[in-house]
Amino acid sequence: MTNLSPIEAGGVGRIRPSDPTPTRGETPAQATTRRGDDRVEVSDAARFLARMNAMPEIRTELVNRVRSEIADGTYDTQEKFDLALDTMIDELL
Repeated sequence: MTNLSPIEAGGVGRIRPSDPTPTRGETPAQATTRRGDDRVEVSDAARFLARMNAMPEIRTELVNRVRSEIADGTYDTQEKFDLALDTMIDELL
């Protein structure tokens, strides 16, 4: 079995900042490293989720009503066909 000695916190010494501020008469050193430009890459899944969040909410009561009308055979009416035909003709012209 390994014998580990206890860890002591005493005797660490004086704590100093890693980049001390200059004292009187000293000028601060200029940073010589230049960081690269930041950029973000967005995945296809993230783009898809953003488009999904931008879409309007599903009106479940309307969907349920239309499903019921289709099942009953009352959804397709002459007025709806006429409106769809007029809209299609307007879009083509």
